[in-house]
Amino acid sequence: MKYIFLLNQFSLKTELTPLKKKIEKVCNKRKIDYIIEINSIDISTEDILKKYKKTRNIIIAVGGDGTINRVLNGIANTNNILGYIPFGTGNDFYHTNKELLDKGTHTIDLVKINDKYFINVACFGIDSEIGNSEEIVHSNLIPKKYRYKLSLLSNFLKYKARYFEVEVNNKLYKEYFTTIAVCNARYYGGGYKVSPNSSLTDGKLEVILAFKTNKYNMVKMITSMKNALHLYYPQIKVIQTDKIIIKSPIEITCNIDGEKLTSNNFKINIIKNGLQIYYDQDLIDDILNK
Repeated sequence: MKYIFLLNQFSLKTELTPLKKKIEKVCNKRKIDYIIEINSIDISTEDILKKYKKTRNIIIAVGGDGTINRVLNGIANTNNILGYIPFGTGNDFYHTNKELLDKGTHTIDLVKINDKYFINVACFGIDSEIGNSEEIVHSNLIPKKYRYKLSLLSNFLKYKARYFEVEVNNKLYKEYFTTIAVCNARYYGGGYKVSPNSSLTDGKLEVILAFKTNKYNMVKMITSMKNALHLYYPQIKVIQTDKIIIKSPIEITCNIDGEKLTSNNFKINIIKNGLQIYYDQDLIDDILNK
C-alpha cells in the first residue's frame, strides 16, 4: 500500500517546495513507499484522485479542513484510506483525532449532505459566514492563528439572525437562529469546542441549535465555546440524531469542513462506519518539525 501525499499549490504557495522536500526526507528515512501529487491549473485535485479510485492506498491530504474535505469527496465510496497532515488555518478535525484516536487505521462515521460528504462539522448562520469569509480566512497577509478571530469580529458586527426550518427527530423548528452546527466531530473555527460529546463512531450527529439572541449574549457564548461552556446557555439546544433537514426561504451558503455548499434545502444523514482514516502523530510531528 502506497502513501499518496496530495498538496494544493494554490493554498500552500511559498510553503509548497519546503514542505515537499520535508515529506521526501521523512518518507525516505522511514522507507515509506510514497508518491507526492500536486494539483495545478491543468490537473485538479479531483482529476488526481481519479487515478487511485480502483486501488487501495493511504491518501494523505496536506493542508487544512478544506483540503481534507476535497480529498474526502474524491475518495468516498472507494477502498482508499484518508490520511492528513494538518497544515491549514483551523485544523479542527485534527483536534478531535488527537483526543480520540491512537496511531493506526480506524473506521469512523461519514456524513452525507445533499450530494456531498463531510466528517467534521456543517454550520449555518454566523458560523458559516465566518468560515466562508475567504478574503480573511485564506489571506496570506494575516497569520493563521488570527484569521478566524478577525473573521469572527468582521461578521459579528454586521450579523443578523437567520430564519430556518429545522426538521429533526420528528419535530419541526421554525425559528430565527444565530447559528446551527451539525457535528460529527468536536471542534470548528480553529479550536472552538462546539460539540464536546461528539464521537466519530457512535452513528450519531450532535446538533447544536443556537436560537436568536442579542449581541451581548452572542459574545458571551462565543467566548465560552473554547471550553465548551456555551452548552449551559438557555439559548442553546443540543439534539442527537442520525438525520436532519435544514431549509431556508432563500438560497444560502453553509460551510462544511471549510468548504462552501449552497442550497435552500439541506438533507443530512450519517453513514455509520462509512470511512477509513489513518492517524499517525509521529509522522505529523516529523513532517511539521514539532
